[in-house]
Amino acid sequence: MRATPLTPVEWRKRLNSLHSNDHAASNDQATCILLDVRNGYEWDIGHFHGAQRPEVDCFRSTSFGLSDAEVIDSDPLVNVDRDKTDILMYCTGGIRCDVYSTILRQKGFKNLYTLKGGVSHYLEKEGPEKWIGNLFVFDSRLSLPPSTFKPGVGTSIRGHDAAHDKYARCYLCGSQVHELRHRNCANIDCNLLFLCCRNCVEDLRGCCCPKCTTAPRLRPVLSGHERYKKWHVYRDGSSEQTSVSL
Repeated sequence: MRATPLTPVEWRKRLNSLHSNDHAASNDQATCILLDVRNGYEWDIGHFHGAQRPEVDCFRSTSFGLSDAEVIDSDPLVNVDRDKTDILMYCTGGIRCDVYSTILRQKGFKNLYTLKGGVSHYLEKEGPEKWIGNLFVFDSRLSLPPSTFKPGVGTSIRGHDAAHDKYARCYLCGSQVHELRHRNCANIDCNLLFLCCRNCVEDLRGCCCPKCTTAPRLRPVLSGHERYKKWHVYRDGSSEQTSVSL
C-alpha cells in the first residue's frame, strides 16, 4: 500500500506545525521526519526548510533505515520508530515518492505521507512557503525560481539564513553560490553535474577536480549559463580547446 497523499494546503499546514514553537508542535517534530527523496544535485539548489536526506549522490543508494552493515550514518531513518514516526516524503513531481513509499512500507514504516503532485505542484498552489531556493528541472533550463510557478513571489522563505544551511554551496570550495544553476565538468569523460562558484570555474577551467584538468579530452570553459553541445562535437579534438572568459 502506498503512502497517503497530502494536498499542497495540507502539506503547508503540516510544515507550519513542524516549525512552530509551541509545545504541541515540539512533540510533533520529535515524531515526524521531512524526507527529501531526490538526488543530491537537486537538493543542492533548493529544498524544504527542515528537510533531511542521506548524504549520497543518488537516493537509491540509501539504506532506507535498515539496521545492518549497509546502513550509512547520514540515513535519517536509522533507529526511527517505524510504528509511531510520521514520514513526510517529497520529490519534484510525485512519482519517486510513490516508488520509495512502497519500499518503506515493505520495510515496516506505518505512517507514510507524500506531497501530492510534488514540489512543482506545491509551488504553483502555495508559492515558496517553507521552500528554500530554486527547483531543479530535468531539461535545458536546469533551475527554476518559484516565481516561474507562481508569478510575483520570492525565491526563499522569510527569516531563513541560507549561510547556515547545506544549500547552494560550491562543490569545490564550499562557498555560497548565488547563481543556482549547475554546470557539467569540462572533462568530457567525467561530465559530472555540479554547482560551482565563478572563482573555482576559472581556477579549474570548468572542471570538477584537479585530476580532471589534466584529462586528454577537455571542452572549453563556458561563459555564463551556456550548456555544452552534444558530446560528439568535442570528441577527438573537433572543438577548439580554448577557454572563454567569464
